[in-house]
Formats: sequence, structure tokens, C-alpha cells
Amino acid sequence: MTYYTLSRDPERGRHILVNIRFATYGAGRLALELPNWRPGRYELANYARNVVGFSAKTLDGQALSYTKNSRLVWEIETEGAKEIAVSYSYYANQPDAGACWVDDDLFYVNPVNCLMYTAASRSHNCSMELQLKAGEQIATGMKRTSTGFLAEDFDELVDCPLLCSEHLQHHAFQVDDVAYHLWFYGINEIPWEQVTRDFIAFTKVQHRCMGELPVKEFHYLNLILPFKFYHGVEHRNSTVIALGPAIDVFTNLYSELLGVSSHELFHSWNVKYIKPAEFTPYDYSRENYSPLGYVYEGFTTYYGDLFLHKSGVLDWPAYAREVNAYLKRHFDNYGRYNHSLHESSIDTWVDGYGGPAAPNRRVSIYAEGMLNAMILDLSIRQNTNNEHSLDDLMRALYADAKAGKTYNEASILAHLHKLTGQNYRYSFEKHYHKPISLELELNRALSFVGCCLVARIHPDPIAAWLGVMGTDADGWRTITAIAPGSPAAKAGLMVEDKFSLENHTTKADWKEGESTELVWVNRLQRQQKARVTHNETSYFTSYVLERSKSISSEQQAAFERWTQC
Repeated sequence: MTYYTLSRDPERGRHILVNIRFATYGAGRLALELPNWRPGRYELANYARNVVGFSAKTLDGQALSYTKNSRLVWEIETEGAKEIAVSYSYYANQPDAGACWVDDDLFYVNPVNCLMYTAASRSHNCSMELQLKAGEQIATGMKRTSTGFLAEDFDELVDCPLLCSEHLQHHAFQVDDVAYHLWFYGINEIPWEQVTRDFIAFTKVQHRCMGELPVKEFHYLNLILPFKFYHGVEHRNSTVIALGPAIDVFTNLYSELLGVSSHELFHSWNVKYIKPAEFTPYDYSRENYSPLGYVYEGFTTYYGDLFLHKSGVLDWPAYAREVNAYLKRHFDNYGRYNHSLHESSIDTWVDGYGGPAAPNRRVSIYAEGMLNAMILDLSIRQNTNNEHSLDDLMRALYADAKAGKTYNEASILAHLHKLTGQNYRYSFEKHYHKPISLELELNRALSFVGCCLVARIHPDPIAAWLGVMGTDADGWRTITAIAPGSPAAKAGLMVEDKFSLENHTTKADWKEGESTELVWVNRLQRQQKARVTHNETSYFTSYVLERSKSISSEQQAAFERWTQC
């Protein structure tokens, strides 16, 4: 058993004081390690930069020497002790869905950020005690004991975040034999009747699709923030959702709250239980590469919104708007011509989730994965005359998981062949192994259910005809995206340059074959000029999902099978 005690550090503001008691198992030198990343965020993290004041002692208080031999490992001389005590502070100043924040009113911990383990202790039971202020409630999916909390092993411990405060709002409901808990921090007025009705509705549809939830209780830990924010992280029997601003959560942001909640609940099946082979077991010390982000994030993104529509929480126009948001992400990102979903899944470990990188380098495993999941679902339905769907593939993978099996792309292809009689290998090579722009593929798939994509020229003429998007202020545009091959790209403009908007505000100014002078300032504050020739090619064209004008009875029936329970 490893014993963890967490409290506010009385000597350091906004720090968690961590005390751990480790068994040495007879080792003369004991290596303590801090995780290098957290499941659900497929990039390396520098959690060690938040560790302050590390010390190690025997249980009777004798100081033990240690060596810091890598950024994540502390190696301790045990001096023959059977157990040692370790103490350090962890700086908790990051209020998002995957980190830690501590102040006088809130004690919020993602244990994977701040708790150490040893190779021997990882597989043993873990006990946790929280030393909190009187009256503070604790929201967590961790198993409670008379003195604190108990986890089967380190993996379970660090997959159970904690939200603690005197000012938590709580409501519970039941679906089948699963107890669901809604926890809110940062907001007082909650329309519980509406929220409970909608959560029960999409939860019932998920149960109907997948069968029993792999766990017997599930906790929504909602961290409502006073500023604009959107973030959710999945855990085995809980999720942390950070959303703001608080004033909009149950009005303008309500669809976002529902969408991220539905998404994170489906993760309880897809990735927390149904796992790719590369994630079993997790290796916290290094990158855990998997090319299957299109399954564990893409499929989940597709189902998150579709379940809301199937349950009646979102009507068709509202669902179409959610799809349109992903269409925009796809067609605004010229990385679709450069990187496949396989490569992009691996490369979350390279450039993270939108950090500095070459423009148009790769695609999103969420947006691209979602659209390709839609194509796959409709393809399965068409190839089986609506007898089967992507639901059947997910249920087959769930049955494999219950039998102790992980999955890879070969097992997915085998299940698809069994369901449809078709060989999907060529389709997977096209959609997941190679870069692809999805106009034709989406229209072909959507026609089966009487839907189509409608192209719309970008409403901003500078984006549409010069190929420049960005943020505008004081007559200048700070460039955030440039379309490859556009007049702006050929002139030499780059992301983060500032482009003058003067005389370039309407398409009427630019006649085909005529040239226009562009003026911009690069990041070194050097003014540059170039003349560009305009053509009739438009850039950043958007597509929206619509019902076709003429729909057959077969298409209508297929549409209803797709969108209804």
C-alpha cells in the first residue's frame, strides 16, 4: 500500500502539499517518478516544473539523500528502511480541465499531474487522505473509505480527479443501474429540471446504443469559469469540464455544455474501456504513440453530437450547425492536403494541440476523425441496407474489451468485413492513411440519407479572394492563416505578419487579371510590398450540411434510421 496525503501548503500560496509513504521492498535505492503526460492529452507535459521543496526521510524523521538524475526521476538512498516518507509542494495555478488549482475556496486536483510512483508501487493499492477545511464537499469518482479514499492501483488513483469546495452544487440521477452525479463549481443558479431532463435523455440513448456503462457511477465535475473557456477531459468514471464565462453557461453556451458532456460520457466506453493496443498499459514515462486517434477521439466526437440529436436534445437545425462547425475546421485547414489522420494522431506528440508549428502542417483527429466517422457510419448503413451501422462496430469492440482484448486497425477491418461482407482496407487507406479533402466523399455518403453539402464563398472578401484570414485592428490584419497558392501566399505573406486592409475591402476592387499592391509588415517590423494578380479562384470556401431538395422514400427512411433511436 502507498499512502498519499494532500492539503493546502500553509507556507506557499496556491500550492498543494503532497506527503507520500512508500514501501521500499528491500531496495537500497528507490526511484520515484512523476508522470510525463496524462491520458486524454496526447502530448508530453512538464509537470516537474511545478515541484518545489522535495525531501525524503525515514518514518522516524532521519533525512535521506537523493539524486535528481532526470527531469522526472528522484532517486533516494533508502538506508535499509522498509518505508520512506516523501514530501514536496506542487504549484497549482492552472484552472483548466486537466490540471490543478488551489485557493482558499477551491481545492482542485488532477492527481496525474502531481503524484509520484515507483515501478514497484504502481500495481499496489493506494490510499489517499485529504486535509481540507471544515465544510468542504468532495466531488470525485474515487472509492471512499472511513478515513479517505482507496484506489486499486496507481492507474486508478490518477484517473480520479477531485473537486473540493464549500460551494459545490450537486444533483444526482439514475439511468438503468448507474448513478450519475452532476457537480458544479463557480455558478449558483442552475436550472436543474432542464439540465437533468437533457442529461437523462442523451444518457439513455448512449446506454441503448452501447449497453451497460463499464462503471456503476459517473461524476460530471464542472468547473465553471468567469472567462471564456472550453475544455473537457475523460476519466474512467468521471469527467472534468471547464467552461465559461459563467454568465453564458445555461444560455449561449448550453449547447457546448451538452456537447462536451455527451462526448466525455461516451469516452467511458471508447478509450477508457475500449482501448487501442498501444495504451495497454499506459507508460507514463514517455510518448504512447497510436495512429488510431480517429477512433478514440474522432468516433467519440461524431457520437457526442449525434446522441444529442437522437435523444431530441438537439433538433435537426441545431445538429446541422454542430456538423457545420467541423466542416469549417476541415475546409479552413489546408493541412488536409499534407497530413493523414494516421500521421496527425502520431504528431499530437510533436506539436500538441495547436502550438507553434508550420502552417497547414496537419489535421485534427477530432474534426477530421468526426467527419470520417460520419462517412464510415453511412457507408456501413448503405452496404448493409440499413441493417448495420457504426454502432455495431462499437458494440463489437466493447465485447472484445469485456473479453480482455484491445484493438488495432486490423481488428476493426475484420469486424467491418464480418458486418458488411465488404473489404474496407482500400477505404481506410484513402481516409486514414493518406491526406484527403472530403467534399466528394461526404456528398457521396450523405446522398444515401437525402442530405448534401452546399458550398458558400467566404463572406470576408479578403479571405475569399486574397486567401488571408486573421484578426483585424486599426486598419491592419494580423494573419492567422494563409491559403496555399493564393495571391497572398505567392506574394510572400506569412502567418503572424500584419497586412494592411486599405483599399482591399471589397471584391469589386479586384478584377480578374488586374494587379493590386499589397503592403504588410513582417514579425521583424520590416515593411514589405508586392503586386499580385487576381484570379477567380476563391479560398476558405465553407460547406454547410442541408437536406436535399428532392428526397426519395428510401432516402427518407435511411435518414430516419440514421438520426432516430
